[in-house]
Amino acid sequence: MKYGWILVLLALVSIPAAGLAQPDPGPENGGLQLRFVLSPVSGADKEGFEARLDLINTTKRDITLRAGWQYEESNGDMKEYIKAAASIETYPAIAPWSAQVRGGNRKAPQPEYVLKAGEVFTVKWTTDGRRLKNEVADPIHVPNPEFPFPGMYSVHATLKINTADETVLLRSNEQLAVIGSSREFPKHTYGQLEGVDEETKIATLNLGALHKIEPGDEFQIRIGMTDLWKLTISQVELDSSTGHLAPWPRVGQDSTNLNMKFPERYMNAALISKK
Repeated sequence: MKYGWILVLLALVSIPAAGLAQPDPGPENGGLQLRFVLSPVSGADKEGFEARLDLINTTKRDITLRAGWQYEESNGDMKEYIKAAASIETYPAIAPWSAQVRGGNRKAPQPEYVLKAGEVFTVKWTTDGRRLKNEVADPIHVPNPEFPFPGMYSVHATLKINTADETVLLRSNEQLAVIGSSREFPKHTYGQLEGVDEETKIATLNLGALHKIEPGDEFQIRIGMTDLWKLTISQVELDSSTGHLAPWPRVGQDSTNLNMKFPERYMNAALISKK
């Protein structure tokens, strides 16, 4: 009997322990917290993730949540809105999507949800491939990067949510995204220009050997929507690299345009894929 009671006690102790496995959510703001839980999908030959967001009311009062859909055709409820409105931050950083989108035209009322005191509002989804989300509410302001190289990335989710009183910005806890079954430090693909010389067309990038940059790597510098430059790395130091800048005309652009704006210090540079 003594051993039977021990087994029962161990079983009871294991119940709350399972709850403790949940990561602590991100910082509180406006009485709300955001928890992010991420795990790879099952299957050795399949890439993708099981994702979960918990929106937590930390107060003793109800909080009314209001969606912020931009377009009339966006008719999803609060769960669908949170799925689409949550952003993904990564380290190493990945270049954001860059393009033009049409302006918002929504006049219809926004969906609402009353989050009860102490309630946890949970949203789940599954992805296929090297992204952590399936859809975005606004591709300009809601990053959903595609992981460019195998390795282990640090990721956070962020969410801008409207309440009855204010708009609140939430940031989740950290999660780790393993890409390509590799737990190595991934190559950095997004940096800033530390210095430029318009006369010599030489520029310095704030990424170097520590970030797995190599001679021959090419980075794109975009100025506005039309002017593009290419930085070709020729020399790599420990935490910086230098290379030559040249105009990079796109289809439909005049390669002899003499009025292209020259890149400036602190402008962003994104690695050009060689796929």
